[in-house]
Amino acid sequence: MRRKLVSMLAVSSALLPAGLISLPADAAVAGSTFHACRSGSTLSHISVLSHSCAKGSTLVSGTFNKTKFTNANFTGANLTGAKLSGAILSGVRSGAIKGAASTLPAGWTLSSGYLLGPTANLSNANLTGVNMSSANLSAANLSNATLSSDVITGANFSHANFTGLTSFSLVGRPSAVPTGWGVAAGYLVGPGATLSSADLTNANLTGLNLSGANLYGANLTRANFTGTNLSGVSMAMATLTGARFAGANLTGLISSYEIGRPASLPTSWHLMSGPFEGGVISYLVGPGARIGGAHLESLSFNGYDLTGIYLSGSHLAGTSFVGATVKNASFNSVSMGAATLDRANFTGTSFLQADFSGVSMAGANFTNANFNGARFLSVSGMDTANFTGATCPNGIRHGKPGASC
Repeated sequence: MRRKLVSMLAVSSALLPAGLISLPADAAVAGSTFHACRSGSTLSHISVLSHSCAKGSTLVSGTFNKTKFTNANFTGANLTGAKLSGAILSGVRSGAIKGAASTLPAGWTLSSGYLLGPTANLSNANLTGVNMSSANLSAANLSNATLSSDVITGANFSHANFTGLTSFSLVGRPSAVPTGWGVAAGYLVGPGATLSSADLTNANLTGLNLSGANLYGANLTRANFTGTNLSGVSMAMATLTGARFAGANLTGLISSYEIGRPASLPTSWHLMSGPFEGGVISYLVGPGARIGGAHLESLSFNGYDLTGIYLSGSHLAGTSFVGATVKNASFNSVSMGAATLDRANFTGTSFLQADFSGVSMAGANFTNANFNGARFLSVSGMDTANFTGATCPNGIRHGKPGASC
């Protein structure tokens, strides 16, 4: 029987991809050999037991010791008694692993069916309830993974990829996290984190980098964002009661239907509420804010700094921008009926297809603005406005023959 097994393994070894070890004569030792399916350069269906492979893939066999399983897929693998101490597991995927390996490479553990170790590929994995205590997940790929009720005490996440990571109800604190990340109220928080509907009441998030994070519907009551990078964050329908944002970077912040009033905001930022269908919608408004389609009729932005704001598609009828700085902004397709723009600086702003019916623009600066397709009807103060370099509603540059501004 032993002779028959060794013969079979020797034949299979000829099919191994580069880097897999040819089987020695003593390969029949329990747990030292594996059987897998190869498709291209990727191994999957790895098991200590012999099995068949689906059409289009090749059955290969080898020894675990010193084999390079780089980027191999261990999902559903049977590792009962496997001797993996000498294996190279860089970038491996895993999940639903059956059985317990007798040995693992240094720095690796097997928990809840997942191989946890440096460079492990856990992207999109549902890691609910996994014990990661003291695990070494340095440089691991956890993009779009979900961590819920996991024990992360002492876990090393240095240089890990947390893009799109969703986490909640975590237990303990890791020994290391990627730059800009932290732990607050049982969540891993950092750039691109998915924190929609998260309860961050009283959380201390000072100085962290949450750029691009999703805080839709989150409870931020009394949370401290002092000096935090919140650029590009989605914060619609969040509860802001008592939250502190002084010194935070809100460039590109997306907001609407905000609940409550924050305790502080960065310089030049304001909580503004506009009428809508018998109620009001609240927005965070400031330089670089992204609040396209906003309902901000009949409000005053007089003297505000709204540089780079995105208000395309918004409803601004009767709104006043007297003396405001609104350079390099986007006002495409806005409705500005009877708005007051006197002495405002709109240098470089785009007004494509905007409606200026009844607008007053006395002394406004529209240098290099773009009004292509805009509607000017009963506009007052045009004769004192500055249109140098602007593209007029009829598409002709100001100062050229036929220009309509």
